[in-house]
Parts: sequence; C-alpha cells; structure tokens
Amino acid sequence: MINEYLNYAPYETLPILELRIPCSTECITKSKYKELLQIESFKSQLEVVDSLKDLINYKISNLLEEISVKIKNLENINIGNLAYSIYKIIEFGGDYQIGYDTIKYEDKLIFTGNFNEIMNLNKKIEKILSDQNVKSICDEIKYLVESLWEHFDKNIRRSLNESQSRA
Repeated sequence: MINEYLNYAPYETLPILELRIPCSTECITKSKYKELLQIESFKSQLEVVDSLKDLINYKISNLLEEISVKIKNLENINIGNLAYSIYKIIEFGGDYQIGYDTIKYEDKLIFTGNFNEIMNLNKKIEKILSDQNVKSICDEIKYLVESLWEHFDKNIRRSLNESQSRA
C-alpha cells in the first residue's frame, strides 16, 4: 500500500482556483489509504499538509476579497471564475476571450452584459492584473502549493519509506 501511495500520490483539488495539492488528513481518511494514518510519522507529516492547505485557502479568500472590493456593485459577474482567471494569467499567462456580450477565460464564463459593461469591466480587470497586492497574493498561493508538493516529495516520502524499512 505504501508503494502504491508513493507512486500514485493521491491529491485533492482546492475550490475556486482548482489547485491540486497532496491529500490532506481529511482526504486520506476518506480514501483507500486510510490505514496509513496508523503510521505516526506519516500522520504528523500530514499535519503540515493540513496547515499549509488551511493557509492556501486563507490566501484564496484574501484574493477573492481583494477582487470583490475592486469589482463592487457589478451584477452578472462570477467572482470565483474571475479569481481563477486572474490567478492563472498572473502566474502562467493567457488572455480573456471578449465576445459581443461575454468575457470568458478558458471555458469559464466570467461576465455577461452589454458592450459598454464589458469594456468597463475589462478596464477594471487590467488594473487588477497590475495590482501589486493581487500579484503578491497570487505568488504566495503558487509558492505554498509548490511547498506542499516539496513537502510530499521529501518528508512524507521519507516517513513512509522509513516505516516500511522498519516493518
């Protein structure tokens, strides 16, 4: 079971930004790997995953709040999809698809409205994309996700390998 876990690391996807992270304690508890929670060193390493997951969720909330403040009083907008697109564009690049009555990013509908509303929102989005605070939050989220996977590769892998060699 340990080898399978290490070779096919289970992950969960965080809502809104759709970020893949290693399975937390809650995720493992609901999986076929729940027996691994009996290994104390593994369990303690998962506590780090849980803490980092909570911190990432907190940063995602911060990002949503920052965006909501800058896009206040606008109907027909999906703030979650907007946050997703802002994060992806800041961290990986990309462009919006601006249609006659919609703004989309990838397959996500961000806004529906008339042409003037779309142009006004596009200006606001451009300001958000260049906002240093928003960029900083996105960078922190990306760094935390990368740190989680590093923790998995180094510490969780080591704790399971050590427990396997003791058995």
